[in-house]
Amino acid sequence: MWCCSKSAQLLFDTVLGFGGTETVSVNSGDNNPGTSSSDSSKRRPDIIIDSGYVGSEVVIIKNGLRLCGTGGALGSAPLIQTKSYFEVKIQQEGKWAVGVGTRNSPLDVGPVGSDQHSWMLRHTGELYFNALSIGKLDPIPEEGDVIGVSYDHIELNFFINGKKGNISFTNVRGTVFPAVYVDEGAVLDVIFDSFLHPPPNGFDKIMKEKSIL
Repeated sequence: MWCCSKSAQLLFDTVLGFGGTETVSVNSGDNNPGTSSSDSSKRRPDIIIDSGYVGSEVVIIKNGLRLCGTGGALGSAPLIQTKSYFEVKIQQEGKWAVGVGTRNSPLDVGPVGSDQHSWMLRHTGELYFNALSIGKLDPIPEEGDVIGVSYDHIELNFFINGKKGNISFTNVRGTVFPAVYVDEGAVLDVIFDSFLHPPPNGFDKIMKEKSIL
């Protein structure tokens, strides 16, 4: 069982030096004196869950890439390049949703595809937009599965463990960001690089705007 309380988040961040004021120094072997545990392996990735766009009861740990608690969150960069891809691993079952949303998405009660601001795959396997289901993936994602999300400004597709789903969204509009939602014990890991499955041909990790220019 993952621990996802606000106090657990503070302890995790402080010990590892990701969110607190303390860092742990390690000095052994050939390492230079004063080497910090905040080395390249523990630096935050370029794109993470955006702490400015999370629900009030959401807990973010694991260097800004694990989501638990209750509510939704958006990624820190939009999907503006021609072909974008990211992944989400279901670490623990519960109610969850994965997809894309605009910054108008209601993050305390979504995004779950219940309005015109998000396009989401729910834990039931159904794809929702504006409170309407457009169909259901087969098979339904389960705990331990990896959900791939690809977007080329024409189609929003979902992949389960590298296999493309049988339905997709074709009505995504506006500037959208990676969007995730958890409730009832669900725990999701968002993966923005070093993917567990190869992206579709021509697709790549999300790039920041300055990297595209």
